[in-house]
Amino acid sequence: MVPRCALILTGVRSTSMSTEARLALLLLEELELKGGKAKLKYLKVYRLISYWLGDEYARRIMDRLTSSGYISVKDGAVELLRRFKTDKNLSRTYREARELVINTYLTMQRPPSR
Repeated sequence: MVPRCALILTGVRSTSMSTEARLALLLLEELELKGGKAKLKYLKVYRLISYWLGDEYARRIMDRLTSSGYISVKDGAVELLRRFKTDKNLSRTYREARELVINTYLTMQRPPSR
């Protein structure tokens, strides 16, 4: 079953999530594992996205999560509004995020095939 967050972010019901939806879910998982509150600069998944894919890409994900009511951002602090359970630990979340971000970055840098 596709998490509800992924459905909101992609706008479609499909078994494969978009990259943005998967990164958003990993960001939510990190926030949940950190107790539901953290400063934006201490969220490693957010920093990975911002560094490799750009500030605009990271901001778009955060805006989508904010508008859908999953998080609130005030003065650089992020709070998780809808709590949930996750079976991952932080290192697994970071590993998945790193792999996804770097693969997305390489795809963006690759010239189109003819």
